Amino acid sequence: MIKNEFTPKREIEIIDAVDEYLNEKEAIGILSPSSVHNRRYELKRFAKFCITHSIKLPCDIHKNIVISYLKHVKVSKSSKIGILYTLSGFMDYLIDEELILENIAAIIDKPKIYQPKTDYLTFHELEKIYQSEAQNAPSKVIDRNLLLFSLFTDICLRVSETINLKINDVRLDSKELWVTRKRGKIDKIPLNQDLINKFLNWYAIRPQYKGSELKWVFLSSHGQQLKPRQVHYIVSKALIRAGIIKRKQGPHLLRHSGASLKAQAGENLVMIQYLLGHENLNTTRRYLHFNWDDLKEMVDRSPVLSREQ
Repeated sequence: MIKNEFTPKREIEIIDAVDEYLNEKEAIGILSPSSVHNRRYELKRFAKFCITHSIKLPCDIHKNIVISYLKHVKVSKSSKIGILYTLSGFMDYLIDEELILENIAAIIDKPKIYQPKTDYLTFHELEKIYQSEAQNAPSKVIDRNLLLFSLFTDICLRVSETINLKINDVRLDSKELWVTRKRGKIDKIPLNQDLINKFLNWYAIRPQYKGSELKWVFLSSHGQQLKPRQVHYIVSKALIRAGIIKRKQGPHLLRHSGASLKAQAGENLVMIQYLLGHENLNTTRRYLHFNWDDLKEMVDRSPVLSREQ
């Protein structure tokens, strides 16, 4: 009996299939422009590696070429896992297009990695940062920076969501903030009185900045929209000024800490997930922490079940 060989629906080279895949996913909104940019780099690098090994068509990709590619790229274990997931998404598309039979990347064993313990700030440490910033930062940036910090800790915004806030997104009359999430989704988030006051304080000094006519809420000292690296510098400098040193000193530490403190206070996990803008609750679980003393107290509170009648 002769085994039938797989015949792809059409002939297209791997490097061209990459463009088709990414253009389709971006057009229908499954991948953001930044995700497309990152995946294009990785998939084109894989395609070029295949070409150097005389593999041009998707149907010619085999397990050994994928493993050889993973060995070829000098990256960490966690990065190799990311590469496998990127290749797996691409191969799912190739299967749908009837260009390959099997998702090879999906069946390759993933390297085991052990995540380091994640840093987060206690309430006392957060207070220390706010007080240090209010007392020691240049007067022109105090209100801007304190508002930034509160948006990260109080409502757990991402850096990109924060710096892309427009004046019209801040609805102080209805006590709401309209936040543009990943993939262009818009969520409404309530504002408490402290956040409203911080917005008003910043708006009072904002006209002193060059570029105050711009639509962005947050401006740099040079009168332009704040950039992610500038926000990272602002937060990192505030942490150092307050004498707090963690492994990662950026704004995500504040966002992570705000979510963790809410979880420790017993707040609803689904509402924390909404604030964080996570589509998957398992992603939110990474933000949950406890300390050893709290765990011991919980065990001590367990009811005593006696066998005595």
